[in-house]
Amino acid sequence: MPSIVFLLGAASFVVVAVMTVTGPLLPLIALDFNTSVGAAGIVVSAFAIPYGAFQIVFGPLGDRAGKLRVIAGAMTVSTVFVLASGLTGSLESLAAMRFLCGAAMAGTVPLAMAYIADEVPYESRQLVIGRFLNGLVLGQIGGGCLGGLVAEYLEWRQIFYLFALCCAAVSAALWVSAARQPLAHAAQQRSIREVLVIYWTVLRAPRSRAVVITGTLEGVFIFGIAAFYGAYLRHRFELGYAAIGAILSMYGLGGMAYSAMVRPIVARLGERRMVVAGTAVLGVCYLTLPILTSWWMTPPLLFLAGFGFYTFHNTMQTQATELDPNARGTALALWVFMMFLGQGVGVVLIGLVIDGAGYGAAFSMAGIGVVTLGFWFHRRLEKRAGP
Repeated sequence: MPSIVFLLGAASFVVVAVMTVTGPLLPLIALDFNTSVGAAGIVVSAFAIPYGAFQIVFGPLGDRAGKLRVIAGAMTVSTVFVLASGLTGSLESLAAMRFLCGAAMAGTVPLAMAYIADEVPYESRQLVIGRFLNGLVLGQIGGGCLGGLVAEYLEWRQIFYLFALCCAAVSAALWVSAARQPLAHAAQQRSIREVLVIYWTVLRAPRSRAVVITGTLEGVFIFGIAAFYGAYLRHRFELGYAAIGAILSMYGLGGMAYSAMVRPIVARLGERRMVVAGTAVLGVCYLTLPILTSWWMTPPLLFLAGFGFYTFHNTMQTQATELDPNARGTALALWVFMMFLGQGVGVVLIGLVIDGAGYGAAFSMAGIGVVTLGFWFHRRLEKRAGP
């Protein structure tokens, strides 16, 4: 199991790096295609929306055909579209390739979590997912840092060539690993009607509905504003792209710190207090970022934001793996679908706020929203745990 978790973490590294790399590149993409940063944010939504939407396809497919095999196939197809993203000549074609890439990569990270949940009891699951989280965090660091370096010293399209090579290598390793795995969880042959019944059952249950709603609003307030971190640093402090990438990597390092401390954090706080603590830290960071007077104050703040995010997000992921233990891939797909639908909406909404009212208004909206969300979901968990 540890070797499989490592390999799934490597896949998640590539996926999250491809997902987040456009953040520090937005000002350069906007300049290259003669548009505003808010309008260029379409390349973020173009990935996020199909990534969420195609969970509806890949979740049931993973339950039916075998999760590792579906992940390997998704990574193979993704290689083509990541490479094509570097060959585009217009914002529209880049957005199209990002759309296809998001659709293909939808069959990766959520199915990896579902696979882990199939193999690991709930009592130990948050710790194992915490180790898997290393790949996600390193991908976030890689996406921000490498994106900044390439934008500063090379041509922005070249980062996609590098990530295409990574996709190819990881997909080959996954195929080898999948061939050695029995189809222990692939015997769930469900019709479309049965899949829809699972989704309806999840949405009808109050606890499950709360998890789905929270995931959706997490996409709006957290993932939506995160797409503009790099653009904000460029606008506010006129930093170079390499410096922006390095600063953005602090968000991922905050996640690494969480991953290293996940065992004592879970033992000391428990899930309900982790939700409040994580969103409170994020809210303070969002409200503070736009009033900073010097760039050197931003790295520690982004480190704290990353720590707060993963404290909250890892708890949500673990909750989502229990939406339907008998159809884990299918049910988890619904949660991820809603979260990335929220991100797609959030990027567009926050882009409009930035273009119309500035970064201060956008960060304030996100800060108030995420704190309110944390307290609301804490109350839902409290009612569940009550007499």
